[in-house]
Amino acid sequence: MARPPGADRPLYVRIAMSLKSRILAGHYTPGQRLPAEDDLAAAMGASRSTVRQALTELRDTGYVTSRRGSGSYVADPLPIEPLSPRSGPVYTGFLDDLDNEAHHVRERDRTQDALPADEALAARLKVPVGAPVVRFRATRLRHGVPYGVATDVVPQSVAERITPDVLDASPTIVDALALAGSRVAESLQRLEPAVLDAADAERCGASPGDPALAITGTAYGAGYEPVDAYTLTVVTGYGIGLHLTRAGTTEGSA
Repeated sequence: MARPPGADRPLYVRIAMSLKSRILAGHYTPGQRLPAEDDLAAAMGASRSTVRQALTELRDTGYVTSRRGSGSYVADPLPIEPLSPRSGPVYTGFLDDLDNEAHHVRERDRTQDALPADEALAARLKVPVGAPVVRFRATRLRHGVPYGVATDVVPQSVAERITPDVLDASPTIVDALALAGSRVAESLQRLEPAVLDAADAERCGASPGDPALAITGTAYGAGYEPVDAYTLTVVTGYGIGLHLTRAGTTEGSA
């Protein structure tokens, strides 16, 4: 998992990510007016100009709109779907941090099948119910050791570009998406406890009923189009670290 933005990031970026996390968690809802710049500055321990820079960042990426004389509002609709039902905290970070971890990750025993999108998949991928989608399943390994099972469901239009040659050259489906021209630009996921079923347990050398962590989410391309509805079921023993910092710790880093 990508680490949240830390002190090495400009302060306005950290404030923007903090506000985005609240939007994606449902704390601020589409169309809702955000607190005034002075109030945000006081809450974040930052100057008003830094907050204004953060709001500009969110406006440029489609999460916030401005109304002259009225303030800043959460965009409606948002570029990506917020978590539903309303979640606990959403920890934001950078996919660039995941790229380093990905060097150690591979998939094996990959399978592929076509199926019609049910209502849930259709909503996540923004395709009609019954539209053809393609599902990939594989055992995930880190440093050669199985740590989970990945299920990736992609729209037919994306799957058509994931040729056998692309699959052969791709350690994971995320890599295949990049090679196929659908590089993941943003992703939102939910973490929930789970138990291993017999099939996943066999893949990972575990036992059915063992505790696991299900990471379920949707990945978006550069134009905020959904490219992957995924679930990664992680077995016991694979830890995920979080590095947390307060947004306004160092105003001088803005």
